[in-house]
Amino acid sequence: MDCQGLVAKLVLDFVLLTTAVEVASRWRELAEKLARVSRQQMEAYEAPHRDKSAVLDNESMWKPAYDFLLTWAAHVGDSYRDVIQELHHGLDKMRNPITKRWKHLTGALILVNCLDTLRSAAFCPTGYGDFAV
Repeated sequence: MDCQGLVAKLVLDFVLLTTAVEVASRWRELAEKLARVSRQQMEAYEAPHRDKSAVLDNESMWKPAYDFLLTWAAHVGDSYRDVIQELHHGLDKMRNPITKRWKHLTGALILVNCLDTLRSAAFCPTGYGDFAV
């Protein structure tokens, strides 16, 4: 059963959610690097997550970050590779980039770039494409 699309979608969802959690308090800086988001737009992402006294606590900062990343990824396009690559570049542009110490994103990028090879090795006719593991 060929599930490359499902695997790609799961990897992309994992990358977006874990990035939102990882950059939570710095999501505004990332938004600026990725999409030149205005202050009003940033506040609009945060508004639904504020409590009754209009406060957004630090533990909830991942929520507007995730909302932004979902919207941003939809505008980048359908290519999960492009989304992850652009996200990696945006994170590298931040002050004190988290990609220096956070290797999960690099691993996910390597995985999605290998999916076609993995797919062809798994779904080729018998006797073809014998790859040493």
